[in-house]
Amino acid sequence: MLISGEEKITGKVLFSIDMLFSGKGVPVTVVILAAFVIVLAVTLSLVSFFLSRKLKESNRILENKTRTVEDLNNKLFQLNRKLNEYAENLLHQLSDSDNFFRTLLDSAEDGIAFYDKAFNLKFSNDTFYSLLGLTREEYNKINPEGLIHPEDTGYLQKRNDAVKSNKSYESELRLKHKNGHYITLSTKTVPVPDTKGEATGYLIISRDITAQKKYHEELLKAKNEVEESNKLKASFLANISHEIRTPLNSVVGFANLLYDNSLSPETRVEYIDHINYNSEKLLQIIGDIIDLSRLESSELEVTYEENSVSEILRDAAESIDAIIKRNEKPVVLVVRNELDSSQDMIFTDRVWLKRVLHHLLENAVKFTLEGSVEVNCRKQDNNLCFSVKDTGIGISRENLDVIFEGFRQEVNGHQRPFEGLGIGLTLVREVLKRMGGDIKVVSEKGLGSEFSFTIPYRPAGSSAYQINVNREFRENYNWTSRKCLVVDDNREILIYIKRILSDTGIEVFTAKSAAEALSMLNKQTDLDIVLLDMQMPEMNGIEAAREIRKIRKDIPVIAQTAFIFENDKDIILEAGCDACLIKPVRKENLLSTMSLFIK
Repeated sequence: MLISGEEKITGKVLFSIDMLFSGKGVPVTVVILAAFVIVLAVTLSLVSFFLSRKLKESNRILENKTRTVEDLNNKLFQLNRKLNEYAENLLHQLSDSDNFFRTLLDSAEDGIAFYDKAFNLKFSNDTFYSLLGLTREEYNKINPEGLIHPEDTGYLQKRNDAVKSNKSYESELRLKHKNGHYITLSTKTVPVPDTKGEATGYLIISRDITAQKKYHEELLKAKNEVEESNKLKASFLANISHEIRTPLNSVVGFANLLYDNSLSPETRVEYIDHINYNSEKLLQIIGDIIDLSRLESSELEVTYEENSVSEILRDAAESIDAIIKRNEKPVVLVVRNELDSSQDMIFTDRVWLKRVLHHLLENAVKFTLEGSVEVNCRKQDNNLCFSVKDTGIGISRENLDVIFEGFRQEVNGHQRPFEGLGIGLTLVREVLKRMGGDIKVVSEKGLGSEFSFTIPYRPAGSSAYQINVNREFRENYNWTSRKCLVVDDNREILIYIKRILSDTGIEVFTAKSAAEALSMLNKQTDLDIVLLDMQMPEMNGIEAAREIRKIRKDIPVIAQTAFIFENDKDIILEAGCDACLIKPVRKENLLSTMSLFIK
């Protein structure tokens, strides 16, 4: 039989009481006290029992709570561990992303910078500094506003006004490079908004467009030059058509009039004079164009020989005086030579110096309706100074530089009052540069003009000077015992040369091709001289000259050519020709050249 704890305690208490009251002679007080102690002991035992039971229950609950807390702690630990792993991964990702974007920004060719609302620089990539040739440290030591080009100082105000309205701003800006030059940047300023849409700062992207701007300017300049060139080309073609057709009309017209057998000898001479004069004008036009081309291609050479300044001035004056008389202009030509006899002889290119003077004097006469034209020469220091002054219509100040440009006149188009291609002054300036000189002009509209130029003074001894006998034309040549072969595929040229040579008594043989000429040389072994055209079909003059030298090494060969460049002449002489005549061949030039080889 099972007995509970409470029953055990009660039994013990009853047993104690029973023993207490069964005793004999025990005082009542002791008995009561003993009973109180027993009751107290029982009470304490009961309280202890219940407290122990409650404590066990509490411990059981606490253990359950502890296990719950431990489970929660384990779960929290696991969660913390996962959070730490996530945080580490996130940090790695952020670090990689930061490195990626930093690398991306630093490798960009554009300068990228972030500013706060007060435009204080907070971040920038390396390109931002390298655009200016500076390092980050050098940039931080300077005032950036001091780099702005003086003409672009309004950039900051315009940018600030734009971003205040929360708008982006794009513009070009010139900044001073570390090396001292200015670079041109294409900039864009963009506000960076927060979640409320208010700007927290500004992002500025800058790109160096200096090269593009220069290239664009060069393209624009080239475009303008092409357009100007096209205008000049059209004007030139119109001018050259007029300038060539006008004298050609006289040549053809008066040549046709010569067919009239009823013409008097005086009239016939007059017509021939018109033909010769206009032929010379045609040759001058063509010569000027060719010479300008030669100068631009550096094919023209200046040859220095002993010459007389007074003689050059006299020759130029005579040709201009003839123009004045022909046009019947009330213009007086005055020549002033301030050089004394000891200074007269110089080393210079006679042909080019005479042509320079001729162009300047011809222009002066052309633009002077009445009055005077004066040419002056004097020595100043180590230079010879020439001036050509007229009382003509003058040149406006804004056009003083234009007149030296190719194919330009002060007035262009069909309304221009004066003839000319507009290349004379261009040719003069280029020739003088080759001769080591320079040219200037002073003029005012309605008051005339004065062109002055200088060339280095190169003195020559007067005793050593002799007139070139080849320039003098002898009227009578007696070559009756001589034989000449003329080779040309042009029938008119053959007729012309035969007519020139008919007065000398020389026997003339003709050939219309190089093959025919070589055949004749093999048959006619006593020929004294060959006049050979360079431009022929099948075998040209260069090839023919080489073949002639294989047959006759000693026979003089004089080339006739329309080629005008110096290297062409060299090739002709190297091929075996002894001399070279430039077409059109003049009578005096042909005969004087032939006289060098026929004694």
